[in-house]
Amino acid sequence: MWFSYDRRPIAYDLIASYQNRMLEKSIIVVAHPDDEVLWFSSLLERVDCVVFCYVNSESKPQLSIERRKSLSEYPVKKICCSYLVESEVFSRINWHNPEITKYGLRILKKDTSEKRYRKNFGKLKQYLRGKLTGYLSVFTHNPWGEYGHEEHVQVFRAVKELQQEMGFDLWFSNYCSNKSFDLMLGYMNRLDVEYMTLKTDKVISRNIKELYTQHGCWTWYNDWEWFDDESFIKEKSSKERAEKYGRAFPLNLIKVRLSGESNTRPSRFRNYRARLKKKLKALVSVVG
Repeated sequence: MWFSYDRRPIAYDLIASYQNRMLEKSIIVVAHPDDEVLWFSSLLERVDCVVFCYVNSESKPQLSIERRKSLSEYPVKKICCSYLVESEVFSRINWHNPEITKYGLRILKKDTSEKRYRKNFGKLKQYLRGKLTGYLSVFTHNPWGEYGHEEHVQVFRAVKELQQEMGFDLWFSNYCSNKSFDLMLGYMNRLDVEYMTLKTDKVISRNIKELYTQHGCWTWYNDWEWFDDESFIKEKSSKERAEKYGRAFPLNLIKVRLSGESNTRPSRFRNYRARLKKKLKALVSVVG
């Protein structure tokens, strides 16, 4: 092993230097309160600000109040909220065959929620344009919405468009579920992946979970256990050229209950290794 003069591994110094550059003038953008601690706990005390996009819920006014109370007691030094109203389109697409749109994902039923989802995209971009000015790195949801949430995908799409306009580095999380797995596979079409892996902060995670739980607005599993680490993948700008070599990105995999799935029905997630292997084999064949 190579050592520097102060006896620390040179590789350690290089990684630390890269992390420092990645986190310089950095910000997290999440859809809802509690997303930040589920998918970005390793960054919470390292970034300059955390932005919450959808705090209010029209059908659940009490949830809006509970979220506001929680955020007023939030332990991280700098947060800001857009207070946009949730569109309430969760699980309103065909996750077996999701269709990507400019504003997120195509909602199956044309109704008030679908219209709000469309309109929220423009409102979100307008709000974030002001908040992201001056930042070098933006961390946000991934293109498949972590476990599969339409508004997570919408936030990514909005930040992605602003990246092309404003030129910041865009990083997204590496969480995925059996529900969102097919959509994630659509992004396995490149090999020039750059990512950074960090240790999750389980102490601050549990403290913030307790805060949300006390106010009745924790929306995830009560028995959730955080991964030991999480990775962030750098989204390439439209100006960057894909190469014919590289590496695939790591995934933190979650199993969730699918709509209409019984306790005895075999999970689509059981064969994810075979499906991923097939996708990578086809990719390598095309590249070669």
